[in-house]
Amino acid sequence: MNILAIDTSTKACVLGVQKEQQILEHTEIVDRTHSKVILPRINDLLSEAELEPEEIELIIFGQGPGSFTGLRIGIGVVQGLAFGWNVPVVGISSMACLAQSAFRTRRHENSLVALTARNEEVYFGSFSVADGFVSLNEQEAVLEASEIPKQDTGKKWVGLGAGWQLQSQLENAAGIVVEEIYTDVLPAATDLLQLGLFHYSRGLSVSALEAKPRYLREQVASLPQNK
Repeated sequence: MNILAIDTSTKACVLGVQKEQQILEHTEIVDRTHSKVILPRINDLLSEAELEPEEIELIIFGQGPGSFTGLRIGIGVVQGLAFGWNVPVVGISSMACLAQSAFRTRRHENSLVALTARNEEVYFGSFSVADGFVSLNEQEAVLEASEIPKQDTGKKWVGLGAGWQLQSQLENAAGIVVEEIYTDVLPAATDLLQLGLFHYSRGLSVSALEAKPRYLREQVASLPQNK
């Protein structure tokens, strides 16, 4: 199967192409210039893989959370390409990609992902591995670092993401002490492809126009208020 993977949730433009069993990746730090580089880099990867655009059969994309502008650019590109090529799409949590990478590269099975939001808020997700793939332990959310949920003290945890600069607040709130912390992490196309194919095999693809980013602040804003 020929697949394109895209993540623009961070300062990096993360791209990957899978042609049958071969994977080609390109990660480039672009800060706020995703819109200038993403289409030329996709064309370069397709050329390197010796694929024509019409040979792509699936697009997998990072939904975030992350940079609002980066996500908006990435989703626009995903929708345009998928609609033009008439292929389905699969959205994957960008935090899940970080947790999957921690398992793939270092065999860490339990990850607490904390990405910088604003002030002392973090985008937070707790992940554990089952049968080789990470799964979410509880809903992803944007929270004060001191308010993240308690975690299972019987597991060995690692911390992922720049939000772990607030280590003491996070550990106190979670009720655990992490074994390792990796703050300088980015999604990898390999993990995006792996998780996307897993979700695709379970029937979790959608149409081009249904591709949406994950804005956790919108979820918070939509929660019903107690009266």
